[in-house]
Amino acid sequence: MGTTMQANDLMKIGLSKTEAELYLALLKMGASNVQKLVEETGLYKSNAYDALERMCEKGLISKIIEGKIRVYQLQKPDSLMEFISRKKSELESQEKIAKKLSEQVEIAKKHFVSQETAIVLKGLSGVKKIYSDIIKEKLDYLAFGSPKESELIIGDYYWQNLHAKQKEYGIKAKMIFNKSLRNWTKLIPKDLIELRFLGEDFEPLTETTIYGKKVAFVVWMEKPIVTIINNEHMANSYRLIFNLMWKQAKE
Repeated sequence: MGTTMQANDLMKIGLSKTEAELYLALLKMGASNVQKLVEETGLYKSNAYDALERMCEKGLISKIIEGKIRVYQLQKPDSLMEFISRKKSELESQEKIAKKLSEQVEIAKKHFVSQETAIVLKGLSGVKKIYSDIIKEKLDYLAFGSPKESELIIGDYYWQNLHAKQKEYGIKAKMIFNKSLRNWTKLIPKDLIELRFLGEDFEPLTETTIYGKKVAFVVWMEKPIVTIINNEHMANSYRLIFNLMWKQAKE
């Protein structure tokens, strides 16, 4: 294995490029002072000194003072394994801290759940966020204006998986489709979703979904544009609009 490969290996386990070069120089030369290491590696003296001190702190090398000169040498062969073990312990500790912080953020978010917010997302991930929220919060929902493009862009497989999750959580829905999507009657589970249809002359590219305190608008293009507004008054207004349309739509 060449020097470059060894340096890369050391960098993969967490050493910087400078630290890796110095480690290899000590492996080759044995105990050395900073001046010899600088001559061997071509590093700036200040950079080499800082890196050597960091490696001492990591337990990879040790130093002794001979007069006024600091001499560095490699630690025992298993120091690299001990270094990795310490990193693993630190990572586990960081994961525990991150988990606690996430829980605190979640609690804080609940205090601001009534805040009015609006977000705009692009792509299918935006569409999926709507239904991800619905499933996560186990919310019944209303939707109208779904055009034929929605079937072509996202595909049947996604909707079938969504309906399976709806069934699992008992989530109900009412949907008003355009007449062009009447074939979806066979795919929609009737025990979960009530369907009605509007005439072909009503074929917008925009779909509206109302759930909880939110209203989501999807513009069905090749890369959908999704706007989600969190406003209780707005959601209630759109429920009234939906109910008027529901009375006009046909089964």
